[in-house]
Amino acid sequence: MSHDRQKTKVGLDIGSYAVKIVEVSGADGKMSLAAAGLKNVQDASREGVIGCIKALAAQAGITAKEANISVSGPSVIVRFIVMPKMTDEDLNNAIKFEAEKHITFNINECVIGHHAIRRDRKDNKQDVMLVAAKKDLVIDKVKIAEAAGFSVGVVDVDGFAVTNSFMANFPDSSPEKTIALLDVGAQLTNLSLICGGSALLVRDIGVGVRDFDASISKRFGIDARAAEELRMAPGDKEQEMISCLKAVCNNLCDDVKLSFGYHENQCGKGIDEVYVSGGGASFKSFEGVLQETLGLKPVLWDPLRFLDTSSVRAALKEIEGVKGSFAVASGLALR
Repeated sequence: MSHDRQKTKVGLDIGSYAVKIVEVSGADGKMSLAAAGLKNVQDASREGVIGCIKALAAQAGITAKEANISVSGPSVIVRFIVMPKMTDEDLNNAIKFEAEKHITFNINECVIGHHAIRRDRKDNKQDVMLVAAKKDLVIDKVKIAEAAGFSVGVVDVDGFAVTNSFMANFPDSSPEKTIALLDVGAQLTNLSLICGGSALLVRDIGVGVRDFDASISKRFGIDARAAEELRMAPGDKEQEMISCLKAVCNNLCDDVKLSFGYHENQCGKGIDEVYVSGGGASFKSFEGVLQETLGLKPVLWDPLRFLDTSSVRAALKEIEGVKGSFAVASGLALR
């Protein structure tokens, strides 16, 4: 295997609406986009999703055989806990007992991960990030990727992948600012709060693009496909569309505000900026509605911006309108 090929990494984001794939090559600081693609899932059965991944990998010209994947949703729990300072080895031994206090699932049915953060506390304690995901969910995702021809390197959490991509794109963001990242997918919105280069909160909110489309379909008496088309190109129905968006956005933002409030209580300071990505971020009027509900102007960002894309100009043209959908995939490719 050539030396260059070894440095190639693939992020595979298996969404409920679309599959996104990103292949990057190079090392820190000098990374290039080798390939990228997005394909809508036409058939949501297991076989349909596997077929979609295979077709996308072939179409995008993916060369690497290992991919990093991620999980999200109600079967994943992320908690930030405080534990006494101890060696990594002691932490590894203690974490399962500690996890049982914080995780509502049966621990024996979970995959548990942890990461010690910010060790500069003065009180002889340390902050630890605890992640638990139901084994069934993880095994299922791994098997889908394997059936599509990939071996799996890392299994991450969507919210952390989005955070990773954001850090790579905005390495100079102020360490004093608390930034909220919202990645609006088909069924879920991943929310991450970050400050000083590390995540403070990561959670999934059960509101996504499908809810927007359901609201439009109800208002106009049309099916989901027609609702999606209307959302993307509202024409003279824009005002009515906005009121459909507002109802769903209010539900989403109520949840987001609860997390903001929790953070303010914990840390004594509010949210400074909101960055938005995901398939839902590309609606006309979404920014305005979000600003009205959250009281902060959201910034739309391009998760592929940090990559040198000079060798894949043609591929980029194909994904021009949907670049915001690659936050999870690009973050996974960085692992």
